[in-house]
Amino acid sequence: MIGRSVGRGVRLLIVAGILSLAGGCEDDAGGRQAVSGTVTLKGKPVEMGMIEFLPLAAASADRTYTKSGAVIEQGNYDIPKPKGLVPGMYKVTISAPDKHQKVGGDELPGPTSSRTSKDLIPPEFNLKSKLEVEVKKGPNTFDFAIP
Repeated sequence: MIGRSVGRGVRLLIVAGILSLAGGCEDDAGGRQAVSGTVTLKGKPVEMGMIEFLPLAAASADRTYTKSGAVIEQGNYDIPKPKGLVPGMYKVTISAPDKHQKVGGDELPGPTSSRTSKDLIPPEFNLKSKLEVEVKKGPNTFDFAIP
């Protein structure tokens, strides 16, 4: 009898361990959510640009917030879950260089370069952005139509 009870107890412990591991795999992205969408400028897809999501709330001991972004290509952007955003409110900034209007020196563009590009996106959508979105648990699709 005792041997049978111990065997059953060991089996229950193994099953419980497997279930707890399976439950842990449910959210291996730390609560982050995938974010995707489209960006158009004057009705046309933004050829190449950048979109950033900046948390509106400050992180605290019991709450973490993430910041993330993605390249916009042919009007589409995608932030996969492992690099995504935790649920909360975010400020959105969008930029897209005008590859035809370069400003500055002759060297290649880069962090130490004086060469820059004019931004096609109006300041109300980047430097002075008031765009805000709420990321929720589950799929998050945000489309932005810039006039």
